[in-house]
Amino acid sequence: MSERWRWQYWPLKTKLLLLTVSISTLGILLVCTSLVVVENRTSEEQLESELHVIADILAEQSAAALLFEDSQQINTIISSLNQINTIEQVCVYNVAGDLMSALNGTGYEPCPSLDAEPEVGFVGDYYRLLEPVMLDGDIVGQFYLMSRLEVLREHIWTFIVISFSVGIGILGLLIWVASRLQRLISEPIVELSNAADRISHEHDYSIRVPVYGKDELGRLGSAFNEMIGTIQDQNQKILQSKDDLERTVAERTSELSLANRELEAFSFSVSHDLRQPLRAIEGFGQALEEDCREQLNDVGLDYLARIRAATVRMGSLIDGMLVLSRVSRQAMEVERVDLSTMLAEIVEELQDTVDTLPSEVTIQPDMQVVGDERMLRIAFQNLLENAWKYTSKNEKRAIDVSACEELNSITIALKDNGVGFDMKYVDKLFVAFNRLHTPAQFSGTGLGLATVDRVVRRHFGRVFAESPIDSGACFYLEFPRPDRG
Repeated sequence: MSERWRWQYWPLKTKLLLLTVSISTLGILLVCTSLVVVENRTSEEQLESELHVIADILAEQSAAALLFEDSQQINTIISSLNQINTIEQVCVYNVAGDLMSALNGTGYEPCPSLDAEPEVGFVGDYYRLLEPVMLDGDIVGQFYLMSRLEVLREHIWTFIVISFSVGIGILGLLIWVASRLQRLISEPIVELSNAADRISHEHDYSIRVPVYGKDELGRLGSAFNEMIGTIQDQNQKILQSKDDLERTVAERTSELSLANRELEAFSFSVSHDLRQPLRAIEGFGQALEEDCREQLNDVGLDYLARIRAATVRMGSLIDGMLVLSRVSRQAMEVERVDLSTMLAEIVEELQDTVDTLPSEVTIQPDMQVVGDERMLRIAFQNLLENAWKYTSKNEKRAIDVSACEELNSITIALKDNGVGFDMKYVDKLFVAFNRLHTPAQFSGTGLGLATVDRVVRRHFGRVFAESPIDSGACFYLEFPRPDRG
């Protein structure tokens, strides 16, 4: 069954009209039925009374004839009943129960025998009566009369037709009146429902419904308008607060962007400006060592070596600052990157340029991420260089790179068997210029992991690390899952 035919989906007007019509129809049906029953009973009683009167008169007239058993006189008396069309049969019996005379109508039926008591009253389509004929208190015979009920039935059917015709007319009038009066109840509710729908779909809280009177419907309309007014006021306050918040956020964002641009420009400018005098110091130091080496004693040569080492470290710091500044400002060129191939190339470069410690590097094949290849290369270059550096004091280097793919992300794990770090300083691991080892233990600038963190965050990912005791370190880089389609 379609949903629109279910009563739950009927309009309120239809339900109210159907309710009124149902109650009215039931009432009219009960009234008409009661009238027909009463009329039928009244007509039967009237017919019964009339027939008994006729029988009494004829019995009185035929008493003497029965006493003398004068059949001719009895025939004369009962022949007067031929004028009554509904009389079907009249039978007159003497005191012994023998038939003295009979009058039969169109449907011939023999007079009943009095040996057995005949049925009397309304039987089938006839009314039958049997009365004794009395003379001076003595029974001188029996009078039997049978009358057809066709006239009574026709009268009842006519009454039924008239009654139900009038009932149908009254029902039509009630339906017309009910269809007008139901609007007094349904229209306010329908308008309330329409207003609620419009507010829900259009979010227009200026809509109000008309208030009809001061009854329950009127109070419902007033309460609805007050509720919508309250929501409208609160909505305006929320919108105003939202506008104020957006304005504030935009101002703060603009200020923050300006500050970041100025800071990046300052960092970039300082890095470039520092490089020129640094190159001069390194150049003159090298010239001093080459040209005046014989004129310096051991202390002077040591000081000169420290100056040149400091310039190298300063150069590394400037390079790190330049890289960090570049990955922060550089425009992203997003593409699918074959991470396994990239890592293999970086490891090959490290094996060619650094120590000859036996190394076992395992890289999971077919690792792919979506991102900027240049930035990703900088990040993984830093991580692998760190792994290479912090495993340099081992007898054998072991590095493992693997990937774990989940529904919405891919996590790259880079694990080494190096010296690791103390987990209580893990929060400082990715902060620029923070180092967890002294320069005497391992060289470095403190900018490598900060650069890794900046690159990963620009790819909407995150980086974290752990270092189980005596088990090296493991760095995890989580990226949004690439589309393999």
